[in-house]
Amino acid sequence: MPNPLCARLGIDYPIFAFTHCRDVVVAVSKAGGIGVLGAVGFSPEQLKEELDWIDAHIGDKPYGVDIVIPQKYEGMGDLSAEEMEAQLWKMVPQEHIDFAQKLLAD
Repeated sequence: MPNPLCARLGIDYPIFAFTHCRDVVVAVSKAGGIGVLGAVGFSPEQLKEELDWIDAHIGDKPYGVDIVIPQKYEGMGDLSAEEMEAQLWKMVPQEHIDFAQKLLAD
């Protein structure tokens, strides 16, 4: 099912499977879609273990990790939207920004 989205992401089918199960992530990605691991329920140590397992079993197939950003949080009204955006951008490593910009440009 060739289309621009599949070509850009290097997948065969425009199917995204959101799951908390690492083996489902691997199975969907190996079948030509993108498996996406729901990370909200894992501690940092558990998440590392899950991602290491996926990396060891998925080969060269793409996958995603879904994180949840809460709508409300402590100190929510302390910054303007612009200040918050600037603060968030400072936390993104430059290598990630460069990679995303290259991906979008290609």
